[in-house]
Amino acid sequence: MENLTKREKQVLIELLKNSKASDQEISKKLRTSRPTVFKIRKRIENKGIIKKYIAVPDTEKMGFAVQALILYRWKDYSKTQELKKTVNFIKSLPEAIFFARGEGNKTDIIISLHQSLKECEEFIKKIKCKLENNASEIEVFLFSADGILKSYDISSLMIDKIIEK
Repeated sequence: MENLTKREKQVLIELLKNSKASDQEISKKLRTSRPTVFKIRKRIENKGIIKKYIAVPDTEKMGFAVQALILYRWKDYSKTQELKKTVNFIKSLPEAIFFARGEGNKTDIIISLHQSLKECEEFIKKIKCKLENNASEIEVFLFSADGILKSYDISSLMIDKIIEK
């Protein structure tokens, strides 16, 4: 982990708890001045520790009833042009909200959002058609917002990591 001062850690923890917290709110909690918090936050951002601030919408309220998790194994890494085209294709799909390459039984994962089951089925067909000659073991897992038992949130883990250092 990047070396952080005690104050940098404190500001980072407050931002992990609530990224919308103003410098004024953080300064009150830390009993320091707003300009000090502003400088510390900028320093943390410039170090690249904070990549960006994002809103996390409620997918169901936004009309996305179905989510898909697609896992597959890329067959032949010597097909570099085909691999590059496929990666660019998947990255260009607005429904694909997450795409990662890795290792294990499966080499790639796509997470996508859809307004209906029909839309999701069309998306999956499009993916399978693009992958048909280059991927194997394609698996699809469909779920709704109701099925999410714990959402993707690393802030508590990061706070614990910062505190133990």
